Amino acid sequence: MAAVLGRAGGLRAARRRYRAAMTEVPVRKVPPIPAGVAALCGLLGALPVAFFAVFVGLLSLGYEDWRGAVLGAVPAVAFLVVLVGVVLLLAGRSWKVLVVGAVATLALVLYAVVDGAAEDDLGSIVTLAAGPALAAVFASLPQVRAWVAARRAARG
Repeated sequence: MAAVLGRAGGLRAARRRYRAAMTEVPVRKVPPIPAGVAALCGLLGALPVAFFAVFVGLLSLGYEDWRGAVLGAVPAVAFLVVLVGVVLLLAGRSWKVLVVGAVATLALVLYAVVDGAAEDDLGSIVTLAAGPALAAVFASLPQVRAWVAARRAARG
């Protein structure tokens, strides 16, 4: 018995390990509210951009314009990145993928504004830009990052 306790650091060390294990706060499985808001804003912000881009890309294929079809696929890929980011965020695995996808979607919206695609309708510009911007902000909040880090640490 003494050999077992001697190797493990003794009875006091065993008590310390036991107390430390009992005082650890279990990690919540439910994501914090800002993570849910980030997921919702990311999806609602990226979906219209991807839909319009794929629609224009399909119309371009009708006129045999491959350049429009390829450019229509870029926002669809950004939407897929946002979708994967939402799943990873809500699973507690990563917040960075959603931020990257939201920033890419926001860059596409800003490119369309600079290009003059939506120069007359300020409401649609604000609507299309608000979703990805809010998703990036909410997903990168310290509360969300700490929750994801705790979930990843709990998995080992």
